Amino acid sequence: MSILTFTVDQLIKSEAGTALGEALLFRSASNHKERARAIRKLVDYCCNEFERNKHLKKQKETSEDQLTVEIVSQMSLLGIDAAHDKQQGGHCDILVSGREGFIWIAEAKKHSDYAWLDKGFKQLSTRYSTGVDGQDTGDIIIYCWAKSSAEVLEKWRCELRDRHKDVCVDKAVCQTSLTFNSAHEHVATSRQFQTRHKIVSLHFEPEA
Repeated sequence: MSILTFTVDQLIKSEAGTALGEALLFRSASNHKERARAIRKLVDYCCNEFERNKHLKKQKETSEDQLTVEIVSQMSLLGIDAAHDKQQGGHCDILVSGREGFIWIAEAKKHSDYAWLDKGFKQLSTRYSTGVDGQDTGDIIIYCWAKSSAEVLEKWRCELRDRHKDVCVDKAVCQTSLTFNSAHEHVATSRQFQTRHKIVSLHFEPEA
């Protein structure tokens, strides 16, 4: 019987396009930018599982915490140091730690109104984030049961721009990934804090 021996690079290549591949990229990343990119791809994979099984994610029966804990659990199973409700200026929904002081944070909200999403953005940007090097990226994750999640996200993009004149907001929502990005000067460090706003489409109303 032959024994296959993989180098790390070969293993990463063989798992390209999978959650495991992104976890390996995160663990082997040489800089914070690569770490943040890998974590966001992992979030995409986790949230896509929700979207594929949205018939099981009833709005009235599913809480923000239940969905968020699932994301954290999936990351943890892949060897990522991820935690839910960890103390960092308050109870942070998702906190991922990595090498060289890397910390990525996310605030997750069930969409009800835009004031609720704005509260999440303020928590992320002024309570949980430090704004220092390697701790200057985060996500707003929006669990949405409404029709046309792209329209909801576009409305939130406009609301964010109007509510926060100091925040630089992408000109449009990315229709492929249902995301947009924003950046602002962190009040504690005067460094740029980068936020990705991601909507998770959970509307389910079959006609047959």
